[in-house]
Amino acid sequence: MDWAAPVSALIGGGIAVVSGWTVERGRWKREERRHERDRRTTLYADYLAAVLSAREQMWHASRWHELPRDERIAMARDALRDFQVYPVRHRISLVAPTDVDESAYQIIKRLTDYRDAVVEGATDGDAEFERVLHAFNDARQKLRDRMRADLDALR
Repeated sequence: MDWAAPVSALIGGGIAVVSGWTVERGRWKREERRHERDRRTTLYADYLAAVLSAREQMWHASRWHELPRDERIAMARDALRDFQVYPVRHRISLVAPTDVDESAYQIIKRLTDYRDAVVEGATDGDAEFERVLHAFNDARQKLRDRMRADLDALR
């Protein structure tokens, strides 16, 4: 009996199965990376929105002199909680690389410095206010750069 034909068919079938599996695995990996990238993009955008909304509320507290001082202090003090900055930051710590997590932590520290300056009476234009605002903006830029690098790595 000639075994060449059945062996060739068996080898050809094996090659087809392995090729199909390899193509599907590659497709699955690409889809998984795309899904992870989309998930992180949403998370990072949520965090930046929360951070910027909290900073905006603190900025308004530093400028809204029509409000009693106690209300402006409460407005600045509550900004991190009102915009869920801490919970979103903890979500970042679960999925993001260490450098992004560290930058997310640093921006909270800069925000609390900003908040403390407002609570202590600094207003838009004061030297202390400008110093903490500049430190916040630097931390925000560093965080955005690290987030972009992480998202680019998932392409």
